[in-house]
Amino acid sequence: MKCCILFTFITCLTISQGSAQKKGVQRSRVTESKSFYPGMPADSEAVYFLPGKFPIKADGSTDVSQALQEAINEVKLQHNFGILFIPSGTYLISKTIYIPRAVRLIGYGRTRPEIILAKNSPGFQSPDSADKGQARYMFWFTSSVVKAGEGINDAGAGTFYSAISNINLSIRDGNPYAVALRAHFAQHSFISHVDIHIGNGKAGLFDVGNEMEDTRFFGGTYGIYTTKPSPGWQFMMLDTYFEGQRKAAIRTQEAGLTIVRLHAKNCPEVIEINPNYHEKLFMEDCHLEDIRDAAITVSIGENTSNQISLRHIICQNVPLFLSYRTGGKPVPAPAPLYEVKNYLHGLQMDSIRADPTIHTISDIVVLNAFPDEVVTDIPELPLMDSWINLKSLGATGDGLTDDTRAIQHAIDHYPNIYVPQGWYRVSETIKLKPNTVLIGLTPIGTQFILAENTAAFGGFGPPMALLESSRGGMNILSGIGLSTGADNPRAVACKWMAGAGSMMNDVKFIGGHGSMQRTWKQASRQPENNYRGNGADPSWDTQYWSLWVTEGGGGVFKDIWTANTYASAGVYISNTSTTGHVYALSVEHHVRNEIRFNKASNWKVYALQLEEESREGTECQPMEIEDCHDMVFANLYMFRVIRIIRPFPYSIRNWGSSQVEFLNVHNYSQIKYTTSVPLYDVNSNTEVRPWEFNRLFIGASGTGRKESRCEEDVVE
Repeated sequence: MKCCILFTFITCLTISQGSAQKKGVQRSRVTESKSFYPGMPADSEAVYFLPGKFPIKADGSTDVSQALQEAINEVKLQHNFGILFIPSGTYLISKTIYIPRAVRLIGYGRTRPEIILAKNSPGFQSPDSADKGQARYMFWFTSSVVKAGEGINDAGAGTFYSAISNINLSIRDGNPYAVALRAHFAQHSFISHVDIHIGNGKAGLFDVGNEMEDTRFFGGTYGIYTTKPSPGWQFMMLDTYFEGQRKAAIRTQEAGLTIVRLHAKNCPEVIEINPNYHEKLFMEDCHLEDIRDAAITVSIGENTSNQISLRHIICQNVPLFLSYRTGGKPVPAPAPLYEVKNYLHGLQMDSIRADPTIHTISDIVVLNAFPDEVVTDIPELPLMDSWINLKSLGATGDGLTDDTRAIQHAIDHYPNIYVPQGWYRVSETIKLKPNTVLIGLTPIGTQFILAENTAAFGGFGPPMALLESSRGGMNILSGIGLSTGADNPRAVACKWMAGAGSMMNDVKFIGGHGSMQRTWKQASRQPENNYRGNGADPSWDTQYWSLWVTEGGGGVFKDIWTANTYASAGVYISNTSTTGHVYALSVEHHVRNEIRFNKASNWKVYALQLEEESREGTECQPMEIEDCHDMVFANLYMFRVIRIIRPFPYSIRNWGSSQVEFLNVHNYSQIKYTTSVPLYDVNSNTEVRPWEFNRLFIGASGTGRKESRCEEDVVE
């Protein structure tokens, strides 16, 4: 199955460089959206939105609002979490549909299903005065089922595993205050493979959360209008497209926008930061075309809270790249076609010993021809007709039966394995072949689990992996949770040695925070420690690491949440120079370390979020970097919760690393007890003290390097 590439840069080879410069640039082409799941995923635990089960017609003229809400509520009330599958067709709604915590809507079929908000739907002609978005929503992600006559509990910091995928949305005329989605959710929640036709409505999305991929916005006052995500984390955007917005593609404040491969065209502005608000904006490998006003409007320049990091931005017919409402210098276009190779603004340090200063680094070059296209680095899933259903090969997924042999037999004989919902108990290491692909669709409903005191994972000895990738292979692990229980001291949830073309996506490392029980089969309860004391659990910090990337492991790691308090660290990346790209990694609630890097190089880490809880994490060292080089951390958030009553010395400890760059660092707490120093270099006994900064570069032996151009080099 092909992963939809959102934008294609077309270079007309018959046009000379001179005529290209005269005419501006070649036009880009938007490919038609394709169904990400062209076949029906068979899952006995899922609910299917079919005419035989619900009184519906997918003809685009029959209102299915009530039936759709009932189907969504059935998933939540009967299963507590899970999937509503919606087949190809056109579905008409006329009121807000509420999606409670841990429910996913997934479309399937030859074409993507489309859900339409009917013309002149009641209530969408005026804003909801109780809502800060001043809008009405087609779909609203909530923390619980909405009952008649009761209030609406908006999605928040505890809303996990919610999603909508492979479904197109459309707002018809006569709904000026309509917004397609309200998505203020948290980890393992996302929007993916969705086209949103906003038309004359207000926006495609109000309030963002966690991660978005392969989503396109057409029309509207805004594509996205957002405030701070829940609970103040960054927001990761991959492979998105915006066209024809009336005011701006994105209007934002404090959203921590981490944007890779965005294409925007034919709108007045691309990014508009609300007046008097700061933003931690990171953009890379983006394409902006036919932008009438400033492509990016920054509210506050020369302020430590404001962090702007922009790299490899291709601009065509963008006369003003960036402007500031207060402070900072505008950045006009040097030509019709140009590249912003590097633009950084905020508090910067060229080395760990440098005095922090607020300044601008700018490197903008004129292009005479359009550069090579930028394509996604997200690996394609195999064609769906090649998937083999794990349960059809004898696995039960009831949480009680030992499914080890069935799973390993499937892996040994088939490359592409679909794992429907179920909790699959294993008792030995599951080992992947070089081409093994394991595909689940919800990491809380689909888990590989260890029972407590599983013999192979007990006693003393070296790490023992629940799941082990091939070495240097092309493995994909997607939509599956890994649970090592509490009393398995040799356990590593996943040992990852797969190569640069591999991917781990939408994987939850289960343990403590974020755990949920299945309501419909209590016999298959997840393994859990019976300790119920008020202090430290004696089983905390007794296992090895949850995710161990080593021995040349690399690839793409996207939308990962590792919060198992029984593990010594959520992530340990060691002994690898293979390229790694991390998109939206949440590491929380450990006793000793959140994340460690040791002898690692050639990694880019986007939207890494660390959090220490009061009971477990008071003495936790969030990050350690030892003997690493050629690494970038973009939009790094480090947080200590409100309940912690004393500070911690350092967020990051570094030993002997070089060529490491930090862009947009947010080191904070909800009260004054945060981490005192963001980074401590052990070898030189040097502290980097600013809590907020735009850039820190660690060169060889703690020295730094200057960028190729500084503020005065901006072409004007």
